[in-house]
Amino acid sequence: MGKRRLTRLLAAWVLCWLCLQCAVPGAGVIPAARAASEGAQEKSEAEPVVLSALFMEDIAAGYMPNPEWEEKFAALFRSSGAKAGVFIVTRRGKPLLIYTQGNRDTHKNPVELTTAYHIASVTKMVTAIGFMQLYEQGMIGLDDPISGYLPMRVANPACPDRDITMRQVLSHTSSIKQTSGYLPDWENLKPGTKYFYRNLVPGQKYHYANLNGGLCGAMIEALSGRSVNAYMTEHVFYPLGIDAAYSPTLLIDQENIGSLMTRQGITTSNASRQLKAAEGYDDTCDPAIHTDRTAGALYISPAGLSKLMVMMVNGGVYEGVRILSEETIRLMEQDQSEIPGSSVAGKSDYGLFVAHHDLGGPVWYGHQGRYNGLTSDAFYQPETGLTFVMVVNGYNGKSNNGLANLAKHCMTYIDSWGMGTDDGF
Repeated sequence: MGKRRLTRLLAAWVLCWLCLQCAVPGAGVIPAARAASEGAQEKSEAEPVVLSALFMEDIAAGYMPNPEWEEKFAALFRSSGAKAGVFIVTRRGKPLLIYTQGNRDTHKNPVELTTAYHIASVTKMVTAIGFMQLYEQGMIGLDDPISGYLPMRVANPACPDRDITMRQVLSHTSSIKQTSGYLPDWENLKPGTKYFYRNLVPGQKYHYANLNGGLCGAMIEALSGRSVNAYMTEHVFYPLGIDAAYSPTLLIDQENIGSLMTRQGITTSNASRQLKAAEGYDDTCDPAIHTDRTAGALYISPAGLSKLMVMMVNGGVYEGVRILSEETIRLMEQDQSEIPGSSVAGKSDYGLFVAHHDLGGPVWYGHQGRYNGLTSDAFYQPETGLTFVMVVNGYNGKSNNGLANLAKHCMTYIDSWGMGTDDGF
């Protein structure tokens, strides 16, 4: 570890420790966050500071390697052709398997549990966690028209009298198309636009679309009055001790960033190039034009994703810090068309930005992301308490039904361990 990186990490750790001394134990928020949740108008001038790397210690604490499991994961990784990968399996927060292979950059620095990656569409599920906090506070109803909160009207121009709700956005039933570009000219859209299906009304049918993810972040800004990065840092990342950000320039540890690779394993952008490209990131609150950043721009480490999955499988709590209620977690998993009075009529592959996969054992809940050669997966099983995180780079494998073949093989193998719900593990 270089001296500059070590100095930055130690400084961040000290500042975070000082902030924690001012927080209420187990509350999960610093005083500024608590005031915001109670509707206070004043905002803290200082942004919260989160712990950076060194998370490996708590994620891997007490890890006892299982040679059989590790060799199986090693074989699956080798057969995938991926250049680098990190795999973490936990049960009720206890690590069962940790496997890393390959390098994070062309300097042959090995990947670590704390290497931050541009994790693509898993960003949507993570961002939804922050939005659901605002829902829990009663700031918005899931069936409220989102145009009542945003500075622009969001509607399908083919049926402008039909409101779009957050339940539709989070279940991908909003009638928005999967297309390039996340900054529509909302007020001047015409029927037949590339952004909306012309023959669908909102809530009618499932169609995955990245712009739904972008609208989630815009809604967080509209409701909280903070930039989405500031809100998520203070209310989700900071309480869990996660170094994550929607721009690499806002990470504390800016040296341990994974390079971007093609599916053939060719590096296209190292950490310094990614930081340079993101120098102009606008970390302000502007929901009218910030519909492009929470579709897939989050940088987070496999260790950070594992913490979030442990929180989800534990019913909203990680190490005594509550992020969401268990009721909200169950709601995020549920088919929204089955809820009485729901604005969603059509079945969806998602609950509220939480997908479900039945691979023959207990259902896995979570999300996958793909960006060129990177594939990220973060899943959990409420029935068994298991969580699975996979981030592989330089990977050219196919996906079926929204799940990469490598992830499917790993999760099916984990199912074969036969972990029940009442075995006293």
